[in-house]
Amino acid sequence: MEKQPSKPNEVDVLATCSAACPVHTDTRGYVQCISQGDYEGALDLLLEVNPFPSVCGRICHHPCESECRRKEIDSPVSLRMLKRFVVENTREYRSKRRKPIERTKGKKVAVVGAGPSGLTAAKDLAVMGYGVTVFEKDNVLGGMLAHAIPRYRLPVDALQEDIDDILATGIEARTNVEVGKDISFEQLRKDYDAILIAVGLSESNSLPISGINAEGVLLGIPFLWDVANQQPPKLGDRVLIIGGGNVAIDVARAAKRLGPSKVYMACLESRAEMPAWKWEIEEAEEEGIEIFNSWGPKAILEKDGKVTGIQFKKCTRVFDENRRFSPQFDEETVKTVEVDNVIVTIGQRSNLDCLTGSPVAVDRGRLVCDRASLTTSERGVFSCGEVMTGPGSAIAAIGTGHEAARVIDRYLETGEILKLPQKAIQTIGDLPKKTAARAKQFSRLEVPLTDPAQRIRDFSPIEPGYTEAEALKEAHRCLACATGAVLEDPAVCAGCLTCVRICPFGVATVDRTAVMPAQECQTCGLCAAECPAAGVALARFATNKMKEQLGVILNQADQSRISRPFIVSYCCLNEATSRKYLVQQEHVEIEETGILRVMVPCVGRLSALDLVSPFELGADRVVVIACKEDGCFYTGAEELLQRRIKNVRKFLDEIKVGAENLLYYQTKTNAEESWPEFWQEAKKIVGKAVVA
Repeated sequence: MEKQPSKPNEVDVLATCSAACPVHTDTRGYVQCISQGDYEGALDLLLEVNPFPSVCGRICHHPCESECRRKEIDSPVSLRMLKRFVVENTREYRSKRRKPIERTKGKKVAVVGAGPSGLTAAKDLAVMGYGVTVFEKDNVLGGMLAHAIPRYRLPVDALQEDIDDILATGIEARTNVEVGKDISFEQLRKDYDAILIAVGLSESNSLPISGINAEGVLLGIPFLWDVANQQPPKLGDRVLIIGGGNVAIDVARAAKRLGPSKVYMACLESRAEMPAWKWEIEEAEEEGIEIFNSWGPKAILEKDGKVTGIQFKKCTRVFDENRRFSPQFDEETVKTVEVDNVIVTIGQRSNLDCLTGSPVAVDRGRLVCDRASLTTSERGVFSCGEVMTGPGSAIAAIGTGHEAARVIDRYLETGEILKLPQKAIQTIGDLPKKTAARAKQFSRLEVPLTDPAQRIRDFSPIEPGYTEAEALKEAHRCLACATGAVLEDPAVCAGCLTCVRICPFGVATVDRTAVMPAQECQTCGLCAAECPAAGVALARFATNKMKEQLGVILNQADQSRISRPFIVSYCCLNEATSRKYLVQQEHVEIEETGILRVMVPCVGRLSALDLVSPFELGADRVVVIACKEDGCFYTGAEELLQRRIKNVRKFLDEIKVGAENLLYYQTKTNAEESWPEFWQEAKKIVGKAVVA
């Protein structure tokens, strides 16, 4: 019984989670859809801004979670896992929603490179009505996602789900076609009205040290490429990876799965300075990978042209006082490690052979481009993704793909070069500590990885997804920030202080009229339920529209066929373990069972009017089912609700409806077991007063 989640541009400020996402995903929206059982609606919101939700549900570094305001209470909501749950539970719907987009514009765009940025731009341009052709030199689409992310992190079918969506728009994808070799850049200039360079960073940097050409020395990206394509190189028993970033971690963990008894990593950075994600480092160590911090390679040792070991020198400093990369070493402090293979993973660069002989400027192996307009030195040729930004995340690359489509559209429509605005994002801000201190703690639901000894045996996925019950439980932890209580009509507010007295978070104040600061409000809705003037509502939830919405449902049903007694049951959706209870049942089901389930985020939000109005609309009995004892997210909500029920029962007796027809229960075990039991009991109760 709620309004559909608002999109980010429909609210005054962004939640901190949405602001942190490079594509500003409506995080609150899709999580609230999940909590309501609307998994398809959640997918729609994800796909509005992110054509790679399956990929991001697996490998995203989830900056949204880092900025989740719930971290001030207990721990962030597991947004990445919820995203994965959505895509894994909407596959049939997702397949049906795919459809080709009509080409409404006469111009064509060539996209060189089929990684996340290039494919994102291609999809956007196709949706805009342009003809789009993607040129990919390899045999599959996806770029580094397809060739360099180990399968234990990103299974092939997860990536393919996203690519199938993109191709369904009508994009032409030409694989095994290398620009500059199979087709010239000049030919693209003749055939297309704009060109987008999105080749990414597909090659590894090497090291200028002795022994670098010895047999047994490999480069990180080609190594991952071969592993992903099931052509892994033969490794010795001891392998060392040079580098401390996320790619180096992927290389080390992939190498471990190929059988060596010892896998080491060595990097210039201290443990705290390592650029790899903290959780990736921890998982690597769980798998038996040993990390040597603050050591730089001095020489690769060899015998008869084959690697026998590597000598390191102590790194005393990686960055200078301005945080610029400027390593210093103690040349006298050295260590030697005996190894059979060395895999160098110290950075990436682009392969720009596609531009050889073209007028597009390249400087010392780097594409010359303007970040503000995504333009290159040649008019009509644009860039996006890591070839422009340098190393980053998949979701950041997706963001630049969206930008590229906007810029190209403006160019093709008007001939103008669009300078992307650098506007500041307004967010709701941090959760005040005094507010967080009053909130109840509910632990984040973590899914344990496969046991390390088991997971290093092969490249099987190591992280199970959420079950439905787990996803619903985790989604209910969302605070729905910036969508709390608002005074809809200040004229009705008498400054009675009711909201101030009952607010469990100490948020509400009265300055002539009620004030509930969005930064502090926790969307409990208790003030809306208690307001004598019914002047307070929640921005996200239709707390003051319950009677109206019930009326619409019942007017559409054939009440002459509804089974009696007819029960309106208000249920706390936080207790649901399956969406079979969350999704509003069809009217025929109401007619057959005589029960209309009304799901509310917290039954403590029910006002006296909400409790009475079902009787006006034809209900014989109203049943309120609250959370298990101590299960409510909001301190005092149950007590206030029971007080309201007591008062409404007195009123029902006065008007001869009967207090016994307003029933109150608390879930005993879970919704699956308790709710049907309560409904059956409610049907049998006749003339019995029930004391909550």
